[in-house]
Amino acid sequence: MIVRSMLAAIGSLAVVLLFGSGSGQAQGVPAEPDVKPPFTVQSFSSVYGSDALPSPLGGGMVSLIGEAESKTFGVSFNGTLTSSASLTGKEKLVASLYIKCDGQAPGSRVTVGTVDLGVLKPAQPARAVMAIGEATAFVPLASIKCVSLALRIDEPDKPPFIVKTFTEENIEIAQDVKVLNSKVSLIGEPESKSFGISYRGTVESAIELSGDATVVAHLYMKCDTKPPSETSAIHVGTAKIGEAPKGRGESRRIMSADVTAFVPLREVECVKLGLQ
Repeated sequence: MIVRSMLAAIGSLAVVLLFGSGSGQAQGVPAEPDVKPPFTVQSFSSVYGSDALPSPLGGGMVSLIGEAESKTFGVSFNGTLTSSASLTGKEKLVASLYIKCDGQAPGSRVTVGTVDLGVLKPAQPARAVMAIGEATAFVPLASIKCVSLALRIDEPDKPPFIVKTFTEENIEIAQDVKVLNSKVSLIGEPESKSFGISYRGTVESAIELSGDATVVAHLYMKCDTKPPSETSAIHVGTAKIGEAPKGRGESRRIMSADVTAFVPLREVECVKLGLQ
């Protein structure tokens, strides 16, 4: 009986030592959850960092949103238009970020970042506008102390124009009819098959012209020096430049016309004048 009591006591002590006395010291301790830096919002009156708000803005607020020590953060603008203004859909808002504004004109400050907020968008209520973007600055968000605004209107990129010029000193365009010191220029977009043609030269005729004939420009690829009636070049278009002068003798002309070829302007390699 005494032995049984001793064994029971030993067993109870073992259980207490193994699982603890209820204090929880032997249980697994849960890991502490990751704590994300808190987000901060810095707001600036739209007139604080600007000498004058760009038209058509009438006022508003610029807010920087993100982690205080992060150099990348969001930027939003909420404002209004002036009473007589309207949007064209091309106005893009740009914000410049500074670490100091007091006593400095916008052009003399140290810029630590710029952000394109995109096209101004209508908001509610009426005459309200908004724009948002993401900025990457040289300094953390908490160091930004000043913001100025500007409007930019981008014009669509236009394809570059090229000019191809061809000159001849003395060429025969028909029997007893010559062109002296001719200059023919093709003007237009390199990839376009429609372009302008400009002609300057002196027609010299040893015969009487009726005034019904037309000076033409034949356009070619893979050119040679032979006249249009004998050339093996690839003909890709013809432009009617203008009427040949009536009568005989010399007549200097400056004329222009539009032409459509089978190939883009950049593929045209030479021009040969003729009379039709």
